[in-house]
Amino acid sequence: MADTIRIPADFKAVVMTPPARVDSSTVPLLQQFAKQQKLDTFDGHRIMHLHQVESIDSSAVAGLLDVIKTAEKYGKQFLMCDPPPIVRSYLELYGAAGAVEGRVLSSANDGTYKSVLLNFVPPFVPNPQGRMDIYEKGKPRSYEFGPRGLKEIAPVDLGSHPPKAPTRASRMEVHEGNQRKEMKADGFVYVRKHNCGCGATHTTFDKLHQLHGWIKAKGFDFRDIELWASDIPAGIVTEKMTFRDRLHYEQFQTLLKIDSGWKSIEAPMEHLEEEYYYAY
Repeated sequence: MADTIRIPADFKAVVMTPPARVDSSTVPLLQQFAKQQKLDTFDGHRIMHLHQVESIDSSAVAGLLDVIKTAEKYGKQFLMCDPPPIVRSYLELYGAAGAVEGRVLSSANDGTYKSVLLNFVPPFVPNPQGRMDIYEKGKPRSYEFGPRGLKEIAPVDLGSHPPKAPTRASRMEVHEGNQRKEMKADGFVYVRKHNCGCGATHTTFDKLHQLHGWIKAKGFDFRDIELWASDIPAGIVTEKMTFRDRLHYEQFQTLLKIDSGWKSIEAPMEHLEEEYYYAY
């Protein structure tokens, strides 16, 4: 990011960025680390970045409630940033949804946060292993999750945070009668909406049709690719590309970076809105 993230000198907090799986094997490591660092008596805010989480269990929910209680004990705030839907479902399942009411934040498009509860919330900086940052006097100490505990690493660089991060809605929990069922997405959908105006609808449609032909000629195996021209409101051309999963979509992005031949088609990419979905 171009902008410098300024950490207030009085900011004091424990910021957790858990890995994809948080369960009975993860929670004991966190509890051991908290004991070693005396975090139970650390009077700072508690913030959790849950962008990476894909699955949790009852022990993780219990650990989350302990974190909230510790923050409340010192009159500090607890915030949960961009939890995926499956996390909210499990909180509801275990009767803990009320504990996070009013404490859930969604990032702005640039990846930053604003909260009425705190004057500063660090942005999400990915770490697939999982990371914990302890802020005191405006400076972080960072620790990375490992198989035997957490080890200290270089302090997190907040300036490297990405724009608005995905919420990993690849799993959803639904009711079927009186039973609860977990569903897994079977596709990833990328939508590009071109607000080209009525005067350029035909040209935009034609150029995008040529672009799709170029991609198909490269042998890329979309699950599906569609091109829409709007009726109401007028002047919009939309592409809908369906992939097997998010990794398949990332392979598509890699193709466009490696082979720039598509740029000669000069398909218009101004006035563009992008949307991403999981298909069920």
